[in-house]
Amino acid sequence: MRFDPMTGQPIPEGNEQPKFDPATGQPVQQPQNGPAFNPMTGQPFSQTPYQGQSFGTTPEKPKKKTGLFLGIGAVAIIAVLVIFLVVKVAGMFGSPATKIERALANTLKQSSVIDTSVLQDSADDLQVDVELNGKVSGVKVDASLSYAKTKKETSVSGELGASVISTRFNFYMNQSKVCFDLKGLDNPVYYDFTEEKDGDLEDLMGGDVTFDQIDAVLKAFADSESLVKDFEKANSKALATLEFEKADKEEFEVNGKDVKCIGYTTTLDKDSVEAMLEEYKTALESHEDLVDLLEEVTGTDLEDMFDQITDSMDKSSKMDITFYLYKDQIAAIVLEPKGESKVQILFEGGSYPAQNMKVKYGKETIYEVKGEEKDGKITQEVYTNGTKTSEMEYDKESGKISISYSDEYGYDSFTLSGTYEKVKGGFKLEFDDIEIDSYSYSYYEIEDFTLTIQATKGAKIEKIEIDDDALDLGNADEDELEEFAEDVESLFSGF
Repeated sequence: MRFDPMTGQPIPEGNEQPKFDPATGQPVQQPQNGPAFNPMTGQPFSQTPYQGQSFGTTPEKPKKKTGLFLGIGAVAIIAVLVIFLVVKVAGMFGSPATKIERALANTLKQSSVIDTSVLQDSADDLQVDVELNGKVSGVKVDASLSYAKTKKETSVSGELGASVISTRFNFYMNQSKVCFDLKGLDNPVYYDFTEEKDGDLEDLMGGDVTFDQIDAVLKAFADSESLVKDFEKANSKALATLEFEKADKEEFEVNGKDVKCIGYTTTLDKDSVEAMLEEYKTALESHEDLVDLLEEVTGTDLEDMFDQITDSMDKSSKMDITFYLYKDQIAAIVLEPKGESKVQILFEGGSYPAQNMKVKYGKETIYEVKGEEKDGKITQEVYTNGTKTSEMEYDKESGKISISYSDEYGYDSFTLSGTYEKVKGGFKLEFDDIEIDSYSYSYYEIEDFTLTIQATKGAKIEKIEIDDDALDLGNADEDELEEFAEDVESLFSGF
C-alpha cells in the first residue's frame, strides 16, 4: 500500500496520487483551461486575470531589465561574493583592503533600524523564541522554536487545536536524528539520517523520494556550520589572487552633501573567475552527500555546473569593482562590466550609512531605500523600479512598529503592526495586528493572530528521549508504517 506523502493517509490502489503545492501543502487542481502559474510565486505568468473573475485593474507590468542580466552575467555573481566576503579575507590584500574591510564593517553594522545585536553577540548560546497564536482557517495554532548553536540542536514545540480537539507536538533535531512526539500517539517517532536503513518507507513513497536524498538534506542542515567554514576557507584561497589599485577620486552624495571619495579597484576576468570557482567546487566536493543530491536533482554533473558559468564568458570578459570610501565608511560600490552599463550601489547616509541607498543600472534607479529619523520616529520606504514595495514606521519612545509590503505588481500585500522592546539579554517583537491581501493565498482565513519573536541568551532545548518502543521510520516495515499513518489520521480527523 502507498501513502500520501503530505498527510500520511493510505492511497487506495488504482487511484492517481494527487499533486501538492510544495509551499503550502494544498492539493493542486490541474486546470483544464486558464492561465499558467509560476510555481515559486503562485502568480499567473500572464498579467491577465482569471477568466470569468474580476480582480480590478491589473497593474501595468514594468519593462523587463533584460540588459541588466545579460550584460553582467556570471561575472556579477562572483562580484557580489567579493563584496560580501572581502571582510573575511581582507588582511591578505594589504593596506587598501584593510581600509575597505574597516569601511564595510562601519557601514553595515548600523544597517538595522532596531537593535538585533544579540543575534550575533550570543550566537553560540542563543535562545530564539518564535511564538504564533491565533487561527488559520479555523485551526488554532501556537508554536515556539529554540536553537542552540554550540550543541547544534533545534527544538520546536506547540499546540494545534480545532473546536474542542487539540494536540501537543514536539520536534527535536541534533546531528544524527530528527524526532517527533505527538500527544495521542503511543510513542515518539524518529529518523536517523546517519545510519543505513532497510525499511519500507522508501517503497511506500513510490520511489519519488529516496533515503539517500532525505539523508543528504538533513545532514546538510544539521552540519551547515561545517559547510560555511569550508566555503570561508575557499574564499581565502579564491580571493588571494586579487589585487587592488588606487582609483581616481569621485564625487558622491553622503549625508546630504556632495563629497570627494577615494577609491580602490580590483578586476575580475575569466581566469580569476575560473580560479575562484575551482576553490568553491573543491569545498563543495568534501560534502559528497550534498553533491550527489545536487547532481541528481539537476541532472547535471558538478563539473558541468561550474563549466557552464565560465563557458558563458570569453577571454575579453572582465569587470572592474571599485570601492569608494568616505570617513571610514563605504560611499559607493561600482561594478563596471566591459562593454556594458555600470552598476552603482550608493550609500547616501543619514543617521547611519545605509539609511538612504540606491542601486542604479546605467542611469536608471532599480532599487532605492529612503529613510528618515525625526523627533524619535523612524520611517523607511523601499522602491523597486520606481514602485513602493515596502514601508516601515517605528516610534522609539512608545515602541510601536508597523511594517507593510506589497509586490511590484500589487498581487500580494501584508501589514504587521505591533511593538518592539528591549528585554534582558535581547529583544522582543510582538505583532498583534496582521492583515493579508493576497491572490495567491486567498483561501486562508486568519483570525486573532499574533506573532511574537524574542531573542535572548541561553537556549532552552526541549529534547525527546528515544527508547526501544519509539518508531524508527527508516527501518519500519509496511505494517508499522500503515498503523502509524492510521493513528495520525485518527488524531487529526477532528481538525
